[in-house]
Amino acid sequence: MTISQAVGNVCTASALNTKKQQTANSVENEVIYLPNTDCAIKSQAFLSAFTSYRVGGAAQWFVAPRNLEALQASLKYAKERDLRVTTLGAGSNLLVSDGGISGLVIATRHLRFSHFDPQTGQLTVAAGESIPSLAWEAASLGWQGLEWAVGIPGTVGGAVVMNAGAHNSCIADMLVSAQVLSPDGTLETLTPDQLGYSYRTSLLQGGDRIVTQATLQLTP
Repeated sequence: MTISQAVGNVCTASALNTKKQQTANSVENEVIYLPNTDCAIKSQAFLSAFTSYRVGGAAQWFVAPRNLEALQASLKYAKERDLRVTTLGAGSNLLVSDGGISGLVIATRHLRFSHFDPQTGQLTVAAGESIPSLAWEAASLGWQGLEWAVGIPGTVGGAVVMNAGAHNSCIADMLVSAQVLSPDGTLETLTPDQLGYSYRTSLLQGGDRIVTQATLQLTP
């Protein structure tokens, strides 16, 4: 089942189970379970464990969903409690303040899925997939297009947002489409033109939409 197909059965806030009374103010070691998902929102999670520099303070709330259903439930929880949402990919080269991050930090690294169609050369991958790993895998199978990404740490989602690139190539050159999730839980499929790509930028930067998956065009 693809991430797109995992869209059903979104949790409602009224169905949330908590170990303690649900409030927008986190306390140490509070865990909020989202039923019908594999998702648990945790309070005061130290982000040093999720960045390459291994430094930084705690997230007020932290969640690492493994599928679209859990991601939607997490966004719904944040929206109904007016929590600011910060998205975290691989955490590569990211410095987090010792003061931490308020609101809900959503780590997308566990959104994992890939499907390759050898007839079209199109590779559809979830936002949490490692882009250098994909580059190595594609090359080992004789497919070109991702060679520039071998030395770039990070995830597909982050690469799509910032238009990652190297050696005169970038992800915008091979992106067919990106699926993004809005705070209200709706999904959109956007083309590179709609994403407004420029050098290391896109319209997704500074926005509130989260990349869930991308389709890339490879060549034999």
